[in-house]
Amino acid sequence: MEYGRLVELYAELSATEANTEQTALIARTLTARPETVELLVTLLQGRPFVAWDDRDLGVSSSLTRTAIAKATGHSEAQIEEWWRETGDLGSAAARAIENDRQQTLFGQSLTVEGVQDTLEAIAAYDGAGSQERKVDAIAGLLSDAEPETAQYLVRTVLENLRIGVGEGTIRDAIAQAFLGGSEADIAAVERAYQVTNDYRTVAAVARGSGVEGLAELEIQVGRPIAVMLAEKAESVRTGMDRVAPDGPVLAEYKYDGMRAQVHVDGADVTVFTRRLADVTAQFPDVVAAVQEHVDAEQAILEGEIVGYDPETGGTLPFQTLSKRIKRKYDLQATKTEIPVTLLLFDAMYVEESLLEAPLTQRLDRLESVLTESTQEIERARNCMSEDPAAIEALYEDALAAGQEGIMVKNPAATYQPGNRVGYMMKVKPTLETLDLVVTRATYSEGRRSNQLGRLYLGCRDASGEFKEVGRLSTGFTDEELATVTERLEPLIVETEGRDVVLDPELVLEVEFEEIQASPEYDSSYALRFPRFVGFRDDLAVSDVDTLDRVERLYDQ
Repeated sequence: MEYGRLVELYAELSATEANTEQTALIARTLTARPETVELLVTLLQGRPFVAWDDRDLGVSSSLTRTAIAKATGHSEAQIEEWWRETGDLGSAAARAIENDRQQTLFGQSLTVEGVQDTLEAIAAYDGAGSQERKVDAIAGLLSDAEPETAQYLVRTVLENLRIGVGEGTIRDAIAQAFLGGSEADIAAVERAYQVTNDYRTVAAVARGSGVEGLAELEIQVGRPIAVMLAEKAESVRTGMDRVAPDGPVLAEYKYDGMRAQVHVDGADVTVFTRRLADVTAQFPDVVAAVQEHVDAEQAILEGEIVGYDPETGGTLPFQTLSKRIKRKYDLQATKTEIPVTLLLFDAMYVEESLLEAPLTQRLDRLESVLTESTQEIERARNCMSEDPAAIEALYEDALAAGQEGIMVKNPAATYQPGNRVGYMMKVKPTLETLDLVVTRATYSEGRRSNQLGRLYLGCRDASGEFKEVGRLSTGFTDEELATVTERLEPLIVETEGRDVVLDPELVLEVEFEEIQASPEYDSSYALRFPRFVGFRDDLAVSDVDTLDRVERLYDQ
């Protein structure tokens, strides 16, 4: 397939606001281009790989700017100027191509397959000279590109396509293209994606085997699945009534750590975050503990990795643990500085899929394979009861231990990947922190004038759009503010003076004193005295708190 045809589709989707029209456009393309279906379903989301594939292009905006300059003959300063003017490095690339100083007489026609091959090669470059090879590869693509093609190539390299196509649109398009598009068809695609996290596989099976083929897809050791998500309850009693009004509930500590999915395949152990990132290398102690104390040939277990202080035995906050998650070098030092415990609370697979098994059965299987509890690995602290007083006591114990609260679960519930289904509720203090996304920002004044220090925060409404709930400008150390700026500047899509509009990707945890009604923000609410707590790199943008949640807190 000629890459130019894909670029035409990108442009058409970008100009189309209605999700139903976007879905129909993609469905028609998938039907007409069966040979490239598996590539299209990822490239249309602005990434070259499936969600659980941990390959990373590793290309920064500055490297891409260098590649644009190399391909076009313009200086990096000129590319930088165009970038500032447009707020989009892809648009700067298009302008550079339009004014190309070193146009070649003969260019090669780009294909979707060829571009994909180049992206995979870029992801594989490592070691000495790898950055130069990445620049050369990107420059090679751009040298054969028309302006609009260059725009979308650069956006793809930076994995920021900006055409408004998310996983839900791809799901609906697959259902419409190959199954008919009914609610049942969409549900079949959704379920298949939840157990594979791979729209390439889902699209191929839907095209070849229909609904029946999708139903046969199952979880697979080594391929992470979307974790089951919890809703928030305002109190212990509310949570109990919601998940199991006529029987006992299982309550567990909600730890201030990193949710982890552990895959066991013989002697091989792989650790994934809830966002499906492979962090096995960062946690060799977890791998060793599982190898020694989990007796299973194949298993997928779920738990929380929590840091602890080796001197006091007390747990460490997530922000301290996050240093290990991000660290890629000198791992032995961080292992010693921040030792961890793996606290297991579920089993989705033990020699066979357990997704359809009730929680009690899944926990029995978990207990059967955990041969010993140690400082490095143990069961999460829990209580099974229908007595609210017993569950309240566990809740108070969790807070006294410095944890976030408790999880309340239905013991008879099956595992529902990716769904907030009411089978599991989290109970935390009423006025708590919120997880919000940064939508806009303003550069500070004075000595911090080069830092984005005024951040506008958004929650999700029922349609998935972001509604702002206030501005954050306090709680940062100088080091944190520098990190915030470093992480936000690549997300700038529009600049006006010192104000910038951002792609909503960075999720922050924010504490506040109260919520008040406010006409200043499109949510109609504002956080009073919000304060930065930390980054929530373990959360996807789809996990940020909802407007409904903000409204409920306001009503209280």
